[in-house]
Amino acid sequence: MITRLAPVRVAGAAGAAGVLILSATGVASAHASLVRANIRPGEVFAANAYPRTLTGFFAENVTPSSSFLHVFEADPTGDHALVDTGKNSFPFKNPKEIEATLPKGLKGVYTVMWYTVSADDGHTAGFTFTFTVK
Repeated sequence: MITRLAPVRVAGAAGAAGVLILSATGVASAHASLVRANIRPGEVFAANAYPRTLTGFFAENVTPSSSFLHVFEADPTGDHALVDTGKNSFPFKNPKEIEATLPKGLKGVYTVMWYTVSADDGHTAGFTFTFTVK
């Protein structure tokens, strides 16, 4: 015996299921993406006026062993060398934060590159942006 459901009930159930699915994917799709940093994309600093620590804040907790935040030379004629100390710190006070230490005396265009593995769901994210020191 086949039971037929009223079209309104089927449409209502399908709509509710769609809302639940979209809600769940909206939460998961955030990944551990960069939310903000103390150096903004395209920002220009006067000589020796840039922060000595680049701090990135991410949407989810990051996995320290698999995540990084680094600064490289961006001059197209240069060798794109690593500029920061190469050692990231992951403050215990905020598992959504990564810090990279910058040396004194930077001048030129630099690329910030970050890559994260979410400690919450294992998803990966990454991107780059540049800033300038005059």
